[in-house]
Amino acid sequence: MENGAVQKELQLEGRSQEEKLCMVVIMGVTGAGKSYFINKLAGREVTEEGDSLHACTQGCQMIPLEIGGTKVLVIDTPGFDEAKRSDSEILTEIARLLSAQYELGVELKGIIYIHRITDIRYGRAAAKTFEIFKKICGEKPLKNVLLVTSRWTDGMDEKLGSQREGELKENFWAYMLDKGSKMSRFYGDHDSAVMLVSQLLIKDSVVLEIQRDLVDHGKKLNETAAGAYVNDSLEDLKTEYRKELASLEKLHEDLILEQDRTKKRRIQKGLEREKTHLEEASEQQVSLRRRIGDEVREGIKQKRSMPQILSKVLPTVLDILGAFVGIPPGVISVAGSVVGSAVSSWFLSV
Repeated sequence: MENGAVQKELQLEGRSQEEKLCMVVIMGVTGAGKSYFINKLAGREVTEEGDSLHACTQGCQMIPLEIGGTKVLVIDTPGFDEAKRSDSEILTEIARLLSAQYELGVELKGIIYIHRITDIRYGRAAAKTFEIFKKICGEKPLKNVLLVTSRWTDGMDEKLGSQREGELKENFWAYMLDKGSKMSRFYGDHDSAVMLVSQLLIKDSVVLEIQRDLVDHGKKLNETAAGAYVNDSLEDLKTEYRKELASLEKLHEDLILEQDRTKKRRIQKGLEREKTHLEEASEQQVSLRRRIGDEVREGIKQKRSMPQILSKVLPTVLDILGAFVGIPPGVISVAGSVVGSAVSSWFLSV
């Protein structure tokens, strides 16, 4: 076992049972029902819900719940198909959160991956999101993954739904199921949500591959499996942008003597657009070269060196972790007053 992993084990062993915290992460494409699942789990609206076209979860959000006497930090994550944010930006945010959780010794019980059973086909966005998700986990932690189908109450025919479940099991999810992941249904109510999370809470804690790479081995994000996948995708995009740029430049040269100003303006806008796309892709690749583990460790060190004004209100671990993740307004309105970034009545009773 690596030195970093040993230190985390000692941190956990040194805590009393009352101080131990668990974490469960919810992932999936935009509109899969992640926020809806969390609201049903909490038994009230604590985070804004979106739909299949618009994402409400713009960043990772932390919802503190107490389930059966266990204090659980439930993490709502944005989908990698989010239109307003790049894959590299979303991956960086998730990587920072997971690095902080691991560094602080919070127990990760597992991940729930939600997929709409109403989807007619397994689209490109779903395939990409699922691939990044697998690479974040690595092979050994897959036993702590629940593959959950949602939207069974949206008029889904049982026979058709079962057929789609079979296709997921035999094709897209076969590898993960073979490695120990479990497949289940979310029926859209509180009891179903609690039952699913409870399946993870009884498991031993797990360390994801991306956490070991970033924290224990000090790798750059693009040196992890998930980061390399996003980086390669960006390289493919850059190749497409360069081809389009070359075509537009050739067309622009051919139009030098052309009198059609409207056509010239259209070509010029196209050139500017592709140049911007190329620059943005390059900038995203640069951002993937960061050593997230080192950044998070330094951030935690600085946070711990600050006067702990909130020590009587909030455990230090939660205070620090709150610097790496958002708190939905719904949690604040239910939990009560806010001091800085912390909620005084922190854990919401389920």
